[in-house]
This record gives sequence, C-alpha cells and structure tokens, in this order.
Amino acid sequence: MQFLLNDPFLTKMLKVGHWKNMQIIRKHYIDQLVEWKDKDVIKVVTGVRRCGKSTILSQYENEIRTRFKISDEQIITYDFNDDELSKMSESELHKQIIVRSNKNKVNYLFLDEIQEIKDFEKCVISLYSNKKIKFDIYLTGSNSKMFSSSLATLFTGRNQEIRVYPLSFSEFYNYAKENTKLDRIEIFNTYMELGGMPIILNELNNTKNAKARLSSVLFDSINKDVKNRHHIKTFPEFSRFTQYVYENIGHIMSTRSISAYIKSNNSSRTSHKTIDRYLGWLCEALLLYKVDFFNTTGKRILQTSGKYYSVDNGIRNAQNNFNMTNDGSLLENIVYIELLRRGYSVTVGKLRDGREIDFVAVNGNQTTYFQVTQSLNSPTVREREIGNLRSIKNSFRKIVLSQFDRNEISADGIQIINLIDWLLEE
Repeated sequence: MQFLLNDPFLTKMLKVGHWKNMQIIRKHYIDQLVEWKDKDVIKVVTGVRRCGKSTILSQYENEIRTRFKISDEQIITYDFNDDELSKMSESELHKQIIVRSNKNKVNYLFLDEIQEIKDFEKCVISLYSNKKIKFDIYLTGSNSKMFSSSLATLFTGRNQEIRVYPLSFSEFYNYAKENTKLDRIEIFNTYMELGGMPIILNELNNTKNAKARLSSVLFDSINKDVKNRHHIKTFPEFSRFTQYVYENIGHIMSTRSISAYIKSNNSSRTSHKTIDRYLGWLCEALLLYKVDFFNTTGKRILQTSGKYYSVDNGIRNAQNNFNMTNDGSLLENIVYIELLRRGYSVTVGKLRDGREIDFVAVNGNQTTYFQVTQSLNSPTVREREIGNLRSIKNSFRKIVLSQFDRNEISADGIQIINLIDWLLEE
C-alpha cells in the first residue's frame, strides 16, 4: 500500500472514527481486567490501533456496572481518538478529572489512547498518588513504550500491562458462522487474507470494502504512531522499507538486505542505524513483532538477525495490496500471534546443524515445539517437518500444525494436529 497522505477518501474515512460493527464480547480480556480491579496498580491495556481496546474498555465498564453495581457517577471516561480532546494539555485534563471525580467513592478512570496527550505521565502520577480521592486507573495505548523512563521507574511494580491482539480465529469463526454463509474452510481462508481486525466484521460479505477498511487502519497507524510521532521526513524511503519488511514476514531479515532493497528501488543507500530505528518504531507501534533465535542445544538466545511477524494478516496483506504469494508465511503469522495470545513466550529454534524449528513456545516450566505447514502429503515435506522435531531429544511436547491434514500421532510420538482444530481450541 502506498501511504497517500492527501488521499481524500481515506482522510474522510478516518475522520468518521470507528466503524460500527457487531460487538464480540472479548471475555478473555475482560476477565483479566476484572482480576486486577481495585488493585493498587495502573492497568495498561496496549495493542495496535483499532484492535478493539476501546470496545474492551466499554465492555468492562458495563461489566463493573452490572456485576459490581458501580454507578455512572463513579466512571470517568476520555477517548483521545477525538481530535478535540487530544488537544488538551495534561494540566487541563487533570483539572477536569478532579472536578468530575467522586470524593467519597472509588473513581474508575478510563483514558483511551492516552499517548495522544503530551506529558500525560504527569497527570497519571498525580492522580495515582492522590491521597484524598481514590482512583482505579485504566490506560490504553497503541505504543509499547507508552511510559516514559521516569514513569516506568517511579511505578516499578505498580503497573500491569494487558496486551490486546486482533480477533483470534476462534472469535472470528464464531462470528462468521452466525453472520455469513461461509463454511469452515472459507472462513479460514477469509481470516488468512483479511485477518482479525474488528473493523472488518460488517464487511465479510463485501471483500472490497473490507480491504479498504484495512488499508485505512494501516494508513492511520503508520501516520499517527510512526510517521508523526517520530517526525519521519524521508517518507518514500520509509514506504519502501515497510513494503520489503511485510513482503518478507517470517523470513530472516538483516539490515544489510533491507538497505540493499531500498537502494535497488532508485534510492540512496539507507544506513543500518536508520533501518534499525525503522524496525524499532514499527515494533513500538505494535504493528510488527520481532522473534529471536533460540539455540535448542545450548539453551540460549542467539545474538543474530531475527524474524519479524505482523500483528495481523490483514495488516500485512494491506501493505502488499493483498498479494498473497506466500501462504506458508501467512500460516506461520497466524500461529505466532495465537501463541502470544495464549500467553506463550516464543522464539525460533535453531538446531545444531542449522535447521530450524518454526516456534519454541514456553509457558512457565512447559516448552512446546511447533512446526507449521500446509500439508504433509509430500514425503519430503513430511520428513522435513517431523524430522526437525525428532532431532530434539527431550520429553517436551512436539507438534506439527498442518492446514490440510487430520489429527494423528507419528511413530515418534510427534503430534500432527489440524491447524483449524488447534486454532478453535478454547
């Protein structure tokens, strides 16, 4: 996608705000917020722009109203996606909140996309530290580094991050099953192309509109959370950079290879330092995730170039004009984000002889090794996928996720699980 900064169609769409769509109750996240309710920590809900954070806060507000009988006068909400509100100073915001607060009860304060307010940390610090008025504070933001170093230092152990991702395939499937005529395979193919951004739900029967909405989300995220925030002046260069990165999702990328690509497209060579900054900014905006390599023999993280995955297939495909040339990488992308959603810490495994394990997923003291493939019908592919897992000599679970194969257990005790079945597991 070319980021057309003066595109009147996209500009108009973005000013409208959030598109109306049928809400999916995001119970997984609401339960986490309930768990931290009234605890002496600032709840920080992070996630890429338009992934559903505002909706989750709204659903949580309704939850505490009905379940805990919290009155409307105890709930204070600000949505800084609003252009006018985002112009407030932190001191003006602080004054308004104090005026609106209930002096005799707990105030449930929701500050949505708070990073739009300059020096918001000062306001949050003051409210959190207020001895006369009690606040239970919830922040959302589209940046992984919302907190300045000073706030992070001050609130060490006093903030709890809840990372929100776009809709899981299970959420997407349940919605599509009830609201479209698509069958299971068609729903998966749609998810692989359009991803799980909630904004597309009302357009599942109109692919053209769904793609336009995804392009607008990417446009909005790049401009607000990357270009404007970091004052990028060489935007054509940055656009070529993002095109290369998203085309090569799931592949090893080095600053050298990216620099060579940008130069080959009629541009001067971009420094490795600049490319590292660009990658960092996309990761900060939660549009991109870096995955390190893990030495399965030495049990350590390798200090080498990593792989990158998109927060959502729809975002990745929007960047590349929905040119889906590598289904294998798109499958890996779905699995990687799902593992993060399920609470795993994820790396790419590196065997002694250089072969790779797609994902090494760790949760507590449990490790699971994953290979991801479209099909095991080819003997060569079957040996490669199962053989790589067979080379790991420990008792941890080893799984091949296959798009087209049925569930079975190999002679080596390696599980072969249909990818769609796995994604639909609760």
